Amino acid sequence: MDDLLEELGALALGGRLKRLADALMQGGSRIYEEVQPGFEPRWFPVFSYLYKKGPTSITGLAKGLGVSHPGINKIANELIEVRLVAPYRDRNDKRKRVLALTSSGRERYHGLEPTWRDIRQALQTAVDECGGDFIGQLTALEKSFARQDFVSRFRDQQGKDNEEVEIRAFNPDHAAAFRSLNTAWIEHYFRLEDADRQVLDDPAGKIIDQGGEILFAVSRGREQVIGTCALIRLDDERAELAKMAVSEQSRGKQVGLLLGESIIGRARDRGFQALVLESNRKLTPAISLYRKLGFAEKPFPDPSVYSRADIYMELSL
Repeated sequence: MDDLLEELGALALGGRLKRLADALMQGGSRIYEEVQPGFEPRWFPVFSYLYKKGPTSITGLAKGLGVSHPGINKIANELIEVRLVAPYRDRNDKRKRVLALTSSGRERYHGLEPTWRDIRQALQTAVDECGGDFIGQLTALEKSFARQDFVSRFRDQQGKDNEEVEIRAFNPDHAAAFRSLNTAWIEHYFRLEDADRQVLDDPAGKIIDQGGEILFAVSRGREQVIGTCALIRLDDERAELAKMAVSEQSRGKQVGLLLGESIIGRARDRGFQALVLESNRKLTPAISLYRKLGFAEKPFPDPSVYSRADIYMELSL
């Protein structure tokens, strides 16, 4: 059955995270019912925070856990009701109420530790099956939104230039843009290698004259090259998608997707049976784009000429 949320991509990020959270909460409830009746998964963050950090106010809990004040207050009241947590007056400020684990709460915490070790390992196994550093990527996403929140990003997107982007074939006048765009992203993450220089210094000779193509994303209003991608002929049946680069100011406009789809279309028109590419796993947005385009990871058939390449992907045409 088709998954609409998956098809919607980043647009459904909130829905997919909630779906995943709901599944984890439901599974957690079943586990606690079997091994630790009377404990709710939603209590874990507050319960664990109070054990590790000691007595803390509602405001301190909300700030420390990065969640809403009302949400923390509701969970705190539930923990107080089952006598795992008790409210106290702050020693230094009698007007302030703090929460702390009761003796029963601390005893319950120690009783739950073996269960949490097993839960942690079970979840880590699932994460490992996904490949890559999912927890690290999740942390990076949270930090990204901490730097600039969702609403601010949306407003920035609304303010971006919405002029039409056109895909054009190789023009010698665009050779400098091909080099500068690729050099910029490579040197941002890695270092320029001899194999890069050979292609970037002579795109016509190394790509066009060898039976390949180079496409450019051009902003019609400004007649400015904002992205590029190459189709490199490997043999009569295979070609490589390579040297995809988008200007920093044009990221988020789906330029990479437009270039990728155009390259795939050209490869099919040319009669190639497979399209391949090499990349690096730390380029998470790029890898996600390639998967969206239909590429699947496979073992390297031959050693790469690029030291940075650590992932090989292929798309059957």
